[in-house]
Amino acid sequence: MIRRLLAANFVLLLLAGCGTERADVMFECASPSGSKVATFYRVSTGDRPGDQTMKLNIRPAGAALDAGMHSFAFRHGYDAIIHWDSESAMRVDYPRGSEILDQETAVFGTSQTFRSTDPIHITYTELESTHGHFMVEDRCFR
Repeated sequence: MIRRLLAANFVLLLLAGCGTERADVMFECASPSGSKVATFYRVSTGDRPGDQTMKLNIRPAGAALDAGMHSFAFRHGYDAIIHWDSESAMRVDYPRGSEILDQETAVFGTSQTFRSTDPIHITYTELESTHGHFMVEDRCFR
C-alpha cells in the first residue's frame, strides 16, 4: 500500500514539472533608425536553472514577438548586452561559460522575416559575469 502511494506521488510530481513553456521579455533594444527591435527573452519550462533558455529575437518594429523565432539561444547564463553598430550590424555580449544552443552570425531580414537583401551581421563576445549576470545598468547601446 505504501509503495503504491509513493509511486502515485512520484507520478504526480513528474506531471507537475511538465508545465507549458513561458516566455518573459527581459529587455528590448531598437535599432538606430528604430525600424527593427532586438528582444532578449527567457523561455521557461520549469523552475530550475536548467529549465530556462535565454534567446534573442530580431523583428520589425511594431511586429509582435514570436518566441519560437530566435537568432541566438543559450543556457547557464542569464544576461546579455546588445550593441547596434548600424542597421545591419550588431554585437551581442553574453556570460562566459554559457552553453550555446544556437548562434547565427547573419540574419536575413530579421528573425521573423526573410529578405536576402537586408542582412544583419551579428558578432558575439563572451564576457566575465557574476553568476551569469552583468553588473551594469544599461544593456542596450546604439
